[in-house]
Amino acid sequence: MLLITMAMSTASFFAIVVVASEIQNELGISRFQLGVLGAVNTGVGGFFGVKAGQICDQLGGRRAMGLVLIISGTTSAFMAVLPGYLMLLLGMTLAGFAQGLGNPATNKAIATGIAAHRRGLMTGLKQSGVQLAVFATGFAMPAISAAFGWRTGLWIAAGISFAAIVGLGAITELAVDDVSDQPIGAATSASTRLPPFVYQVGIYGFLLGSIGGGVGRFTPLFAEEAVGFSPAAAGVVFGLAGLVAIPSRVASGVLLDRGVSPQRTLVILGVGTTVAMVLTWLADPGPGAVLWIATILSGLTLGTWNTAANLAMVRQGADAGRASGVLVVGFMLGLTIAGPIVGWSIDSSGSYTPAFLGSAVIAALAVAAVIGDRETPAVSD
Repeated sequence: MLLITMAMSTASFFAIVVVASEIQNELGISRFQLGVLGAVNTGVGGFFGVKAGQICDQLGGRRAMGLVLIISGTTSAFMAVLPGYLMLLLGMTLAGFAQGLGNPATNKAIATGIAAHRRGLMTGLKQSGVQLAVFATGFAMPAISAAFGWRTGLWIAAGISFAAIVGLGAITELAVDDVSDQPIGAATSASTRLPPFVYQVGIYGFLLGSIGGGVGRFTPLFAEEAVGFSPAAAGVVFGLAGLVAIPSRVASGVLLDRGVSPQRTLVILGVGTTVAMVLTWLADPGPGAVLWIATILSGLTLGTWNTAANLAMVRQGADAGRASGVLVVGFMLGLTIAGPIVGWSIDSSGSYTPAFLGSAVIAALAVAAVIGDRETPAVSD
């Protein structure tokens, strides 16, 4: 249920990204307006992030996960029913609350209900939920849209969310996170100062989030317009990054459980993201094979860093929700500001070059952000 909750907290967002060209044609909107759709979604999630962390610490992870599924299902149905750009904009805004709650809720559930030696694996599994949503929407939405219309895909997402609420009630492993229970490790108060590494990871999340929220959202359009892929192939490119990141996130969680440092992991993945951005830039006007290589590398790096970052938040014990809020704010802020900026740069320059080369520089800055302080040791049983 951790994986499904994370998947559904983002499913409607990714569904819109994959069929961006069809929405653009149907509604007659610009790339900038497409960027705004994503920006309001992640912007709400970011601004809500700190409060979301506090709410999850108070409710407990299990109840907070239920809230995520209720919001995601309701907003997907809302966007499937109501026509027009403004209604879609409103729906994406409301869906941002699910985005903001997703990581704090699931991190809190892991901190309170999962033994310390399994938290890396479980964090990797639940973070794979986001990539599962990327994979599923990338492969399924073009076909669903062609056969039944893109709104049908949103109805399917709503149905999965509501079904997951029922499934959540049948899971017993996370039932220990009642508000009165203490997380594994020493309890701390809401006034306790979080360690510096939490904020370093928040900055890292902001920078990597700006890449995902910028060029990441325009990858299907890039594949179509610059590289010459068909809409279906462009959807596969988007989905492939998510598919690769699923085992990559799980594998990184296993390595983290075996003693690999989250800090070192973030450095390595940041360097890999830099290389992936340069390769993506080289795909225009290079051969299409370069884009496939860049996509796989992006899934292994840009698509994987969240596991190490979120495990660092889980290891804050009683403050897992609050620490996760810091990461959510940074990550969502990056997602928010980058979309419109990249959309504007493409519209004004007629090229994707500034976006991808700028993203390579940003990834290098992310590496620098997590160097220079030691992370907080893991909380043990």
